[in-house]
Amino acid sequence: MKKGMFTLLIIVLMIAFVGCNSAQGTEGQGEESQQSQGKDTLVVGTSADFPPFESHEVVEGKDMIVGFDIDLLNEIAKELDVDIKIEDIDFNGLVAAVQTGKIDMAISGMTPKPDRLEKVDFSDSYFKASQALLVKKGIAKDIDSMDRLKGKIVASQLGTTSDDVISSFEGIEVKKYNRTNDAVLDLNNGRVEAVIIEDTIAKAYVDKNPGIEAVIPEDLNEEEEPFAIALPKGEKELLDKINGALKNIKDSGKYDELVEKWFE
Repeated sequence: MKKGMFTLLIIVLMIAFVGCNSAQGTEGQGEESQQSQGKDTLVVGTSADFPPFESHEVVEGKDMIVGFDIDLLNEIAKELDVDIKIEDIDFNGLVAAVQTGKIDMAISGMTPKPDRLEKVDFSDSYFKASQALLVKKGIAKDIDSMDRLKGKIVASQLGTTSDDVISSFEGIEVKKYNRTNDAVLDLNNGRVEAVIIEDTIAKAYVDKNPGIEAVIPEDLNEEEEPFAIALPKGEKELLDKINGALKNIKDSGKYDELVEKWFE
C-alpha cells in the first residue's frame, strides 16, 4: 500500500513538473512575440563626412553621427512612427546600397541626377545648395574664375555632383577621393590646390580648419542643386509616406527650426 502511494505521488509530481515547464515555455513565447511587435525600423545610409548635414561627433563619450540630415530623419521617424538605424557608407556606394536592398533609403546631400534616377527614386527636395571651393587661406582673392585653376589639381569626392561639376571644366586635373575628410587633409598638406564641395558643407570645414577658406568663382555655378532622399525604385507607398512627412515637418515650422540650428 505504501509502495502504491509512493508511486502515485511520483506520477503527480511529474505531471506538475511538466505542467510548470509548459507554462514557462508559453510565457517565454509571449514575451518574444511582444518584442517582435515593436516599431518598424528603417535602415538609412549616409556618408558621414558632410558637416553640417552629417558627420561623426563624440557626444557624452560616444561616437555619434549628427547633423541636419540626421535631425530631419528623426523628425520623419516621429511622423511615420518608426525607428531609424543609420549606416555610414561611402557616398559613391549609397545608390547601389539602396538599389540592392542593403538599406531602405539614403540621405547625404544627394542630388537627383539623371543617372541616379535610372536606379532609384527620390523624395521631394528638402534643401538647395551651390558649389564652392576650399583653398588655402589668402588664395581666395586670386580665384575670380575657374580659369585660374587650369593646370592645377582640384580634389573632389567620388560620385558626387561636385565631382561632375569640376570634371566639366577643361584644363583642371581632378583628384578623386572616397571621403571629403581625406581631400581636405591633402589640401592642408599642399597636395591639391583646391577642394570642390557644396557651399554649406564648405563653411563647416572652414570653421574646423583655420588654414583654409572658401571661394565661389562667378562661373562655377549655373543653378542651385536640390537635395533629396534616395529610395528603392517603385516603392510608391514608402515614397508617399516620406513626402507626406517632409510636408508636415515644413508646415509645422520644425523644418525652419532645424535650418536655424544648423545653418544660421
